Amino acid sequence: MIIRPALFLLTCLCSSLSLADDVLGQGDFRYRVVPGWGRGALAQVSVKNGHALAFDAQGRLLFLTDDPKNNVVILDADTGALIKHWTARMPGAHGMSLVTEGSREVLFITDTQLHEVRKLTLEGQELAVYPWPEQARLHASAKEYRPSKTVHFAHGDFCVFDGYGKDYIFHHKPDGSLLRWWGGNLGEGENQLKHWGPHGGAVDARDPTNARIIIAMSDQQELKRFTVEGTFVDKIPMPGGNPRDVVIWGENAVVPHLGDQWPKDRNSPGFISIVDRDWRVVSNIGAPPAFYKEDGALQPMESDKKTFIHPHAVAVDAAGNLYVAQFSSPAAPLLKLERVK
Repeated sequence: MIIRPALFLLTCLCSSLSLADDVLGQGDFRYRVVPGWGRGALAQVSVKNGHALAFDAQGRLLFLTDDPKNNVVILDADTGALIKHWTARMPGAHGMSLVTEGSREVLFITDTQLHEVRKLTLEGQELAVYPWPEQARLHASAKEYRPSKTVHFAHGDFCVFDGYGKDYIFHHKPDGSLLRWWGGNLGEGENQLKHWGPHGGAVDARDPTNARIIIAMSDQQELKRFTVEGTFVDKIPMPGGNPRDVVIWGENAVVPHLGDQWPKDRNSPGFISIVDRDWRVVSNIGAPPAFYKEDGALQPMESDKKTFIHPHAVAVDAAGNLYVAQFSSPAAPLLKLERVK
């Protein structure tokens, strides 16, 4: 990807005091960039692209990169200091989910180049490898399987999104065995998932009797909701955005957009939306406020062209501060935004 010099320069300003003084977002969800946060830590390790984020039980921030020298970088969330880093030897590391299994926390990391999902301890010890789902007979070879993210259920089942492969969703039991598969070209109408669609998402279990799988349909500029069995429920248009992930946060959810008008303009900068329980945008960070017509139709959104380059993932700490991993953004692969109250 080519980054325009102007955009590169504007992103560098994210660490300046002038941008740090700017209040971003609207309503109850307003933020300021924390200048220089994490800069010293990231200067000590090589980072290709920022891909995913997670907090462990100690409150440490885990940052996933696709640099195989140090796939996982662990930082102090308050100070941005480097705690440690390690490699999973994954050149295509893309999605990372932190899951609690009994008293142990583990990571599920997808790799689009190795065509597999790995399960590891927080220290980097490999516990299991889940290869391409050959038994489903949906791929001619492992090379067609390029998993982008896993989402997890409380009872241990998990789904793998084949977001860079053939757009299927593979539902696994806790032991890794396949339970079902759906999406892609299976079913009819909205039960299918278009290519360059299922990039990231989440299990929304806020209503435990009516859980939903939320899929960020990236280039399709929408979110889609399915039952846990894979039946289409509804979709939430996000025109002008490019939703790459969904993070459930209390009564709200956070959606990073890689770029506005992506993929028509791959240099276009992105932004972050916070949506309410009804999936309406209540705050755009790094973008003008969302505008809905009287019929409820969300109008096209766009970046402010100065806060972010390409937000790829978001994590939220206990104080409501945001941490943003950015793809193809060498000036700022990781940012912290402090909530303004």
